[in-house]
Amino acid sequence: MALAQGIGTFRDVPDNHYARDSVQWAVQNGITVGCLDGTSFCPETVVNRAQSVTFLHRYHNSVIRALENRIRALEGGSVATSDPNAGFGNQPTPTTVPPRTFTTRGTQHQTRSFNLPAGVYEAVFTLEATKAAADHNQDADTDLEAVTLIQVEYRENSSSAWKTYAVNTLKLEGATLPAAAALFQQAPASGTVDVEIANVPGRLPTSGQIRVSAYMADNTITPNDADSDPDRTTRYDFSWGIILTEKRS
Repeated sequence: MALAQGIGTFRDVPDNHYARDSVQWAVQNGITVGCLDGTSFCPETVVNRAQSVTFLHRYHNSVIRALENRIRALEGGSVATSDPNAGFGNQPTPTTVPPRTFTTRGTQHQTRSFNLPAGVYEAVFTLEATKAAADHNQDADTDLEAVTLIQVEYRENSSSAWKTYAVNTLKLEGATLPAAAALFQQAPASGTVDVEIANVPGRLPTSGQIRVSAYMADNTITPNDADSDPDRTTRYDFSWGIILTEKRS
């Protein structure tokens, strides 16, 4: 087994097999360790989705990451943050040559954690809906209560309150809401907006949770509430994404 996993020699991949060199390369770069007891490669076995992403993940970690680190060293780029958990959802810090980019995605039901280095970032918020915002029906009847606002929200780890003012440009409302002919929308419509991350009031904190919420006009959701603010709904189906790219001065 050690011999097979070390140099890529498997009993079902003879020297005259057309894929022999490729198999050896994959083993030597940590992408595969063979199958069964490790002495076979199973070259004719179908690969499922889980195995596919495992191979891609190993390729990135073993091949691409090493190349990126080498490029960064050669070009003298700044080293990424030393925090191994920086990013959204405690993903490893990207190793691309600066500027660093952090991404996350989810649905209207999901909240994502983040732990990001302080700084100014160029931000883009994208949303893809399953139907037009104007055609959303909240309750059991047949009338339509349209969504009026979709926005990015965040909260600090020490707070239960969801806020928007540090990311208040990352929202869709009015004419920018998804319509029947354009279920994919982004904010801003073109380019990016700046988001500053810092542990000071009025800025997006360096760690916390983030979500995207849809809102309807006040009291269109039963039962009615006592305030006059728009009401949050989790029944409007969409997926969203946020991209933050470090801004260099």
